[in-house]
Parts: sequence; C-alpha cells; structure tokens
Amino acid sequence: MRFMDAGEKMDSGIRMNETGPVNVKIKHTHMRDIHIWLTNLFDDIKISLACLLAFASDHLQRMQSNPLPELAARIIATNIALGQVSAAFSDDDATLGLRMARKQAKNDYRKALPAKVGKIAVAVENAFGEKSEQFVQCFPHGRTVFSKSTDDELANNLQTVITGVEALTPPLPAQVHTDATALLTGWTAVYTPSETATGTKTNTEAAKNTARAALQLELFKNLLTLAMLFARQPEQLDLYMQQSLLQPHTHTPATPTPPTPPTTTEP
Repeated sequence: MRFMDAGEKMDSGIRMNETGPVNVKIKHTHMRDIHIWLTNLFDDIKISLACLLAFASDHLQRMQSNPLPELAARIIATNIALGQVSAAFSDDDATLGLRMARKQAKNDYRKALPAKVGKIAVAVENAFGEKSEQFVQCFPHGRTVFSKSTDDELANNLQTVITGVEALTPPLPAQVHTDATALLTGWTAVYTPSETATGTKTNTEAAKNTARAALQLELFKNLLTLAMLFARQPEQLDLYMQQSLLQPHTHTPATPTPPTPPTTTEP
C-alpha cells in the first residue's frame, strides 16, 4: 500500500490506479479551453468551397488507402455528403474537379485492386493449395477477372471471394475475411458516387448551405473518430488528413533578375 508520505510527489508525472502506476508520463502542454475540441473547425467561413472539396476528396482517398474497420462507416458517410455537395453545387466550377477526382479515385482503386486480391489468394493457397477445391470456391474465375471484368461485374466477383473465405474461416485467419470485406466496401465507396447520376439538381442557396454544412459535419466526425483511434498519436493524423489543403495556395512571384549593367569601353 502506498501512503501520501511515501516520498512520491503528487506532481511526479506518475499516474496511479488501483493496481499501481500506469506507464504514461504527464507532459507539459499548453492548456486550452476544452470547449474548442467540440468546435467544428471545418465550419470556418474562411475555408473556400474549392479548398473544402480538395481536402475532402484527398481525405476520402486516404481513408480508402489506409482502411480500418472503424472507418468503413465513415467512408460511406463522407461519400454521401460529397455527393450531396456535388448535386447542390452542380452549376459551380468547383464541383467539376470533384467529379474528375471521383473518376480518378475509381480508376486508381481498380488499378491497385489485383495486388490486394492477390494477398487474399496467397492466403487461401497457403492454407489449401492453388488447385484445391477451396481455392476454386473463392476464385471460381481465377484472379485475372479482377483486372478484366467490367465495373458493373466487379462487386459480384468481390462478394464471391467474401462468401468463400467466410465459409473457410477458420482455418483461414479472420483477418483474411476482414480484408476481403474491406475491398468490397472500398470499391462501393468509389464506384457508386462515380457512376450515380445527380438527377434533378436543386441549386438554391439553402440547398447549397445545407449540403456544405452536412459535409463539414461528417469531416468533423471523421476527425473525432481518428482522435479516438489514435489517442496520443497526433503524427498518425497525417496519414488521413492534409490540413494544408484547407488553405488557399498563393504563388509567390519570382524575383526578377536585375538587368546586367551596360559595359563601357575605355578609350
């Protein structure tokens, strides 16, 4: 039992619980009003629509490239919010870049997909063999189908893999099923917004403000989710968010080269 006069100071940097000290050092940080952590920084009026869309599109791709099970729902919600902004601001030039970014995101995902599917195929091969009944159960059309099939067929092919590995878990590790499911979730997240028509567009100021506010709220929820996932690891945030994209980029004009003074010829 520890007593108050045991020689340990209350500000020694050691946190105590019922079982003893916790190995977390108290750091000297700048105390700020804790209300600020519940203030949505994405509501800043100084953030332009173009910067907000550039940030959101980049952030979405980063979540898809660094998937975690806890982010699956956030990916879907962010995609929906981006789609609503695209519809509301359909007459705005800023959304043209968003639509192009969505197409590019879909194409990039397809390009990287065969390698990711290959990792799942290797896990099945290691467990059962490449020509085994179990392998055919997961990949009835082989692996090349993921680079040759149309966009419309890809989701069904991924679902076949998910169903196959789920039936074989165990002995397959649970992570194989998790990875397969993440591939379909990621594909749906980039494919649906890329292909879905916006339909009848309502471009009133109220609709624009509502759509933008919804996107700003989803981005804030994403930030809070990342804060819970990476508590005391602020460096991990750079994997998912680039704050510099929220700020307008100004080009500093190049310093002109001073003219060469004329040379004089001595008589």
